[in-house]
Amino acid sequence: MKMSLRKTLGVASLLSLSLAAASQAHAAVCSYTLNNEWNTGFQGTVSITNNGTTAINGWTVGWSYANNRITNSWNATLTGNNPYSASALNWNSTIQPGQSVTFGVQGNKNGSTAEIPTITGSVCSSVTSSSSVPTTSSSSAPSSTPRSSSSSVVSISSSSQASQCAAVSQCNWYGTLYPTCTTTVSGWGYENGKSCISTATCAAQPSPFGVVAGCGVTSSSATTSSAATSSSSSVRSSSSSILSSSSIATSPSSSSVASVSSSSVVSISSRSSSSLSSSSSSVTSAGPRMDNPFVGAQWYIDPIWSAKAMAETGGSKVANYNTAVWMDRIGAIAPTDGSWGLRDHLDAALDQNANVIQVVVYDLPNRDCHALASNGELTQGVEGTTRYRAEYVDVLASIFADPKYRSLRIIAIIEPDSLPNLVTNLSTPACQQAADATHGYVPNTRYTLSKFYPITNVYSYVDIGHSGWLGWTDNFGKAVTLIGDAIKGATGGVNSVAGFVSNTSGYTPLYEPFLDSLANSAFPGSGGGTQTRQAKFYEWNPHFSEVSFVTAWRNAMISAGFPSNIGMLVDTSRNGWGGANRPTAQSTSTVLDTFVDQSRIDRRAHRGNWCNQRGGVGERPQVAPVAGIDAYVWVKPPGESDGAASLELSYDPQDPAKGFDRNCDPTFTNASGTNTGAMPNAPVAGRWFSAGFKQLVDNAYPPLE
Repeated sequence: MKMSLRKTLGVASLLSLSLAAASQAHAAVCSYTLNNEWNTGFQGTVSITNNGTTAINGWTVGWSYANNRITNSWNATLTGNNPYSASALNWNSTIQPGQSVTFGVQGNKNGSTAEIPTITGSVCSSVTSSSSVPTTSSSSAPSSTPRSSSSSVVSISSSSQASQCAAVSQCNWYGTLYPTCTTTVSGWGYENGKSCISTATCAAQPSPFGVVAGCGVTSSSATTSSAATSSSSSVRSSSSSILSSSSIATSPSSSSVASVSSSSVVSISSRSSSSLSSSSSSVTSAGPRMDNPFVGAQWYIDPIWSAKAMAETGGSKVANYNTAVWMDRIGAIAPTDGSWGLRDHLDAALDQNANVIQVVVYDLPNRDCHALASNGELTQGVEGTTRYRAEYVDVLASIFADPKYRSLRIIAIIEPDSLPNLVTNLSTPACQQAADATHGYVPNTRYTLSKFYPITNVYSYVDIGHSGWLGWTDNFGKAVTLIGDAIKGATGGVNSVAGFVSNTSGYTPLYEPFLDSLANSAFPGSGGGTQTRQAKFYEWNPHFSEVSFVTAWRNAMISAGFPSNIGMLVDTSRNGWGGANRPTAQSTSTVLDTFVDQSRIDRRAHRGNWCNQRGGVGERPQVAPVAGIDAYVWVKPPGESDGAASLELSYDPQDPAKGFDRNCDPTFTNASGTNTGAMPNAPVAGRWFSAGFKQLVDNAYPPLE
């Protein structure tokens, strides 16, 4: 009788499984969207939407073209050569009911038109297709996905991950070492043809950006790296799970970039950021801190930002650069709306084999006290301080301290625009409140630094505004004292920070090549009687550019008792000022203001203009570009708005404290008597601004390849 019962249950179980498999076999709508087309090529997106009632676990789809051929893909493992087959990566293999997974392809039209094929597969119940971007008249294709000459990926099973690897050589890309399979990086995107500087054997996955086609996998007796010996919770099952240039979160069409839906974002990863149950409150040492944490860096590429960039014309030229992740409210740490939180980004960094990730810590009570566009959720006082410390800083520190992330060098950008406001803007009531000795910026910043200091893989860099703000001699001296004393009061004293960061979200150039040498001397047309810095644009400020400013700041801090190896960062995401209007020589005018205006590369009407300026992407992230500067970094992700251009555009349901600042209004003349220079139609701060992104890409300097 028992045997009969067991047989009955077995049949029922098999029947149940077969029905589940049948329901899953035809559970999704599979669609192909033509996003972009140019003379010789195209870019398309394949979407798989689960309209069933059970999760899809694993998927493979296929299609073919009559004439088109694929040259590149991301977010899926692509095989075949027309017909093509695409299968799931480790991190996007599960599609929950009502959710979607997307992946992208780029190809050659082969003298034909861009085709829209039918997507087939066992998961597809129906197919749709569309063309969402009109054909352009450009004569050349956008750059192929950077940093890899192929979208092929060598898979390594988790059981052999620590003992097998690709034969590699390490090639320098802006100071970062990435393993590849060849001795020269022929066709490797931005650094095309860069020669190798050393050879090595990898100890875990091949390259965080995919491996060159044709590379084999060989056994190795090399010692394992920290990535290979990390806790089992962070071991990845295959190299195809790496979020690389061949697996970047697929971009939505340009028409939908400004509002990526929750469902499309959550489909990028099956991780849940709504729970902090796995966070650790204990501090686990990751070893001694590095002098410069960017040396030997493998930079994290934020898939969310990268997807938005990829969707824009020319966006592939920048989409694979590192940008910071902004924790600008308590809810951003572990969102409940399906968007990515801090753990999602840290886990993705592990997926990529990255070891450097930038996180902006930005939620002080009375945040952005002198402006309105980025006001925060917390107000000055007991409640604001309590929430900032317990619900924000403590939670960040707990996540940072999780042993799972000990291999990551976490670059914490500490509270942009906060302490500098206490130097220059105490006439503003909100800034007066922020000067409170118990609940103000200084005690709360000290608390943050004290919480992060014991976590040895966290490197805190305190924001110091920029040269056009604190560069004047009086401001400079006061700022060195105030900011220096604030840091000295933290648990680790002067050792609480790795350094300082300037130009966060700013537009001030690294150099003024035709003016820097005249910053403390007379301009050539004056006969020696008029200082160049007397010009209206500089208003006696002796620091015309950021390298001058941060070099002086570093020297002043060392004189004030900070370590001699203290480092500086400069945000170069928007300070390139390229394009047709970039001066090519020093002016010959004998009129001071004309001489300066014709010679300067900073094209703003006033140095104080800060909102959605018509700048350009600057130097790409790179390590130790100048003595004393740890790195050029992109703290402000290009394409994110500084603030709404009008009151009607200023409401943010996620962060309703943000307001309308007239300095973001392109029709407004500010207190300096100059127009704001802000771009029109910009959305609320932090939201995607397509026109602003295109402006930055088109105006990049050095020009983007």
